[in-house]
Amino acid sequence: MTSEESTYFHIGIRLSFPPAIISGILIGMISLFWVQSLYHSLLLGAGTASTVFILVYLFALQLLKKRLEQLHDTILQTPSRFTNVNGPPDNVATDEIQRILNAAEWCKATITHELKKMDETDNYRKEFIGDISHELKTPIFSVQGYLETLQDGALEDPKVNRVFLAKAMKNVNRLIFLTNDLLEISRLETGELKPDLSVIPLNNLIHDAIDALQYKAEQRNVTLIFEEKETNAFALADRNQIRQVLVNLIENSIKYNKTDGKVHISTRYHENDRSKIVVSVRDTGIGIDPEDVKRVTERFFRVDKSRSREQGGTGLGLSIVKHILESHGEQLVIESNPGSGSIFRFTLKSADYHSDLISAWP
Repeated sequence: MTSEESTYFHIGIRLSFPPAIISGILIGMISLFWVQSLYHSLLLGAGTASTVFILVYLFALQLLKKRLEQLHDTILQTPSRFTNVNGPPDNVATDEIQRILNAAEWCKATITHELKKMDETDNYRKEFIGDISHELKTPIFSVQGYLETLQDGALEDPKVNRVFLAKAMKNVNRLIFLTNDLLEISRLETGELKPDLSVIPLNNLIHDAIDALQYKAEQRNVTLIFEEKETNAFALADRNQIRQVLVNLIENSIKYNKTDGKVHISTRYHENDRSKIVVSVRDTGIGIDPEDVKRVTERFFRVDKSRSREQGGTGLGLSIVKHILESHGEQLVIESNPGSGSIFRFTLKSADYHSDLISAWP
């Protein structure tokens, strides 16, 4: 039923027809028996049918129309707390009852869908609480163990006291990093931490990130290679956030690389859109299973949990990368296969289309 058709009470018409026809036939037959005139019998039967039709229609209109409309509106309002999607189309309804049935089916489907989403969210919440509890317990118990050992007498032993204090401090720093990363993700998800856009020299920023991670790469016999294809790549982005994206991606490629492996970082203009700069981080590491690729940006998800915890890190690096890029209106693309390395790719807005900003950059 369309909005124009809703002015007619369709179910009232359907309810009025049977009693009107039956009444007209009965009165017509009775009058034919008494007056012996077919013409007058037909007139009387038609008049009776019309009168009954109008009376039943008005009665149904008065009794049912408002209640059916209220029932329809109540059904549509039931899932309103879950979704802002419009209700079922009325143009497939033949009358008010069908319209209510359509609304009920839509309501059922909507609530079922939302309950499924709530179950998934609840499972994710439980998994997240379990993960963070584990991540917190490990360094806390380590610190507790070292301090108890020192308290029990090792504090007086010069051979171990500084070693134990250093290990306890390492775990305290791990707790600090974890807390800071969780706070940052929370601020990114809620939109509190918005990017401070400015024109940034992307290649210089990549050199800066490589310099910061060069020592870690050398420790693992991994070579960092910057394929500087665009010598003047200026991007419109948040300098600190994009630096963090680069550091996290390069550090991740170092961590999961092979001995004597390589990490290639490159920038180039998008071949189909010169307003975009493509940044790629490609490694020769252990790779990721296809079913795990879509999950590596989840909080605390680790492809190799034992190796990840052994090598440190909070398990939040790629999740932070994902949220930073999304706050810039961009996406992280991951291509990987086990044993053949991984490619992490994202785009940034090119500042070439903002020459006034580039000229103002010091």
